[in-house]
Amino acid sequence: MSLELDEHRQYLADTVRLDAFARALTATVRPGDVVLDLASGTGILGFLACQAGAARVYAVDQGPIIGLARQLAQVNGLSDRITFLRNHSEWVTLPEPVDVVVTDQIGRIGFDAGLFEYLIDARDRLAKPGARLIPRRLDLWFVPCEHEELRSVVEFWQAPVARLSLDPAHAIARATGYPRTIEHRHQLSAPQRLTSSDLTQPCPLFIEGRGEFVVSRDGCIDAIAGWFRAELAADVWMTNGPEHPRIDRRHAMLAVNPGIAVSAGDVIAVTVSFRPTTTLITWALEVRSASGEVRSHMRRSTFEGMLISSEDLSRTAPDRIPRLGRPGQIRAQVLALCDGVRPLGQIEALVYQRNLDFFNSPSSAARFVSEVLLRYGE
Repeated sequence: MSLELDEHRQYLADTVRLDAFARALTATVRPGDVVLDLASGTGILGFLACQAGAARVYAVDQGPIIGLARQLAQVNGLSDRITFLRNHSEWVTLPEPVDVVVTDQIGRIGFDAGLFEYLIDARDRLAKPGARLIPRRLDLWFVPCEHEELRSVVEFWQAPVARLSLDPAHAIARATGYPRTIEHRHQLSAPQRLTSSDLTQPCPLFIEGRGEFVVSRDGCIDAIAGWFRAELAADVWMTNGPEHPRIDRRHAMLAVNPGIAVSAGDVIAVTVSFRPTTTLITWALEVRSASGEVRSHMRRSTFEGMLISSEDLSRTAPDRIPRLGRPGQIRAQVLALCDGVRPLGQIEALVYQRNLDFFNSPSSAARFVSEVLLRYGE
């Protein structure tokens, strides 16, 4: 079984998620509406839009799953109402502006799957003024947690392996967000909503949320856990938070390492900030006693948790004069040969003949050409 197919099986098996989107589409779509299903996958949200009364649906996805989606539309008698477009949503154009945009590009902590970037681009470029969005609001919730399993994952890098030090990796591990599922027993206080974003409004360049959490029991802060609560339509919400009903999607845990011991009555001041169109997150916390004495503080950023090599840094320096490497030169050849006249077989043969020292067989050249054309060709 394809791993991608199994991923979509999990989405379809999540009845809480499907029910929330079905109710939102029923409440949002009006008879005759044109709907955009963004990152459509198996096409399920577009199918639900048809059931809700949509006249036409444009289903956009850049992956090969769109082939299966076409078959599913056919066997369900929806082919005449759904147009499938295999393309990146930021590159696609539609025959007409749409009335409704629906997507589940929400991720674990709300924005980390590109929700702001892709939904707002579609809203501004592909939809009618005042188009209805699903989701239309995104709230982010956080809570300090004690989580021994996560602590051991981060501290793994502090111990030698085969008598070799792994210390540089520990600095990266403690500035990383981890997908985990938290339970009430992990929480050191009551959760709080730290940010709320109206997706129908202009996208802010920077979002920051602050909150003060009163510790309910003695313990150790190992992470700040975060999740989303998305408003899909009026009175229709979807969340992966530690409440019920919730969808089958893990939370994001922002590591706090070394852990910070806390006592009941302490106050944990938390600040979380991010740029909506990136996955860079900064989190800071300050622990104060009930009397107001500052006991500890910490600040981390996922930028510190990125795996970046010196080669990557040098290649992206603003004053560097770039040039194409050999694979880039061959990609340029492929694109130049796509003149609307040559058939694919001829292009593959020419690329192989021009680069005999690079390809070990005609089939390897054909695979290279196919990868380029699947991304950039029409």
